[in-house]
Amino acid sequence: MGGFRTRDALAAGIPRAALYDGRYHRPFHGMRTQRQPDGHAELCRSATLILPGGAAFSHRSGAVLHGMPLPRRTLPEQVEVSVFEPDRPPRLRGILGHQLTSNGQRVVNVDGMRVLAPEEVWVQLGALLSPDELTVIGDYLVTGDEPYSGSPPPIAREQLDGALRRHGRHRGVRNLRLAAARIRYGSLSPQETRIRLALEDAGLPAPELNYRVAGPDGETAAMIDLAYPAYRVAIEYLGDHHRSTAEAYRKDIRRREWLVEEGWDVIFVTAADPFSDVARRVRTALRRSLTK
Repeated sequence: MGGFRTRDALAAGIPRAALYDGRYHRPFHGMRTQRQPDGHAELCRSATLILPGGAAFSHRSGAVLHGMPLPRRTLPEQVEVSVFEPDRPPRLRGILGHQLTSNGQRVVNVDGMRVLAPEEVWVQLGALLSPDELTVIGDYLVTGDEPYSGSPPPIAREQLDGALRRHGRHRGVRNLRLAAARIRYGSLSPQETRIRLALEDAGLPAPELNYRVAGPDGETAAMIDLAYPAYRVAIEYLGDHHRSTAEAYRKDIRRREWLVEEGWDVIFVTAADPFSDVARRVRTALRRSLTK
């Protein structure tokens, strides 16, 4: 992106008029970039040029940098950063600063930027998000894509619980506690978590998450998004990526046909399906399995 501080440019001999003639972008006072930052992560990177050394990206900006599934309505417009006492938060247009009391929080490096650790960002979101939204993010943090790729998740459950204890009685703690009680390892997408929560809220048993079904050779032949193995009921969420290619579409059909041949009752769910309808279909399938 080619960012630089205006004072450095002036010291290097660039005419002041050139810094104001429109050829450069001005994300924040005191700096310029070669082009407009593309997305919030780039905006954060440009901010590093003018932030104090002890500042760390936090709150919604931290969530974006950690890849957390924030609801669209809460996506940040300003860059959010935190400093620890006695440092004072920066006061710059476009930057929302917070002052924290140090109580064991971690700061990590994300692509060369100082960011509060994922568990700390999660507790900061407690006053902004609903318990279900916090559960979606919590599921992501303790799972990542490990069930699919084998890569470790962003954090361990113990780190999330520790951050909640340190949060004390701060704003949002009730939402965080409600969410913490429902966070589970295993979901590979926000919608899988939402479906699980909806099924549980409807009084249905908690499903297994990304349940592996072995083929004749003992290798995994299918990984079911949400499953009731004892009832042979499978729930598959079809996101947009399932329609991205003809091969992905055919693969979904082949997997469903194979599961049906193996005695599974497969329920496909899309983003357009009301959760109440999904719960009704699942309840019907569970009852149907008892009559077989």
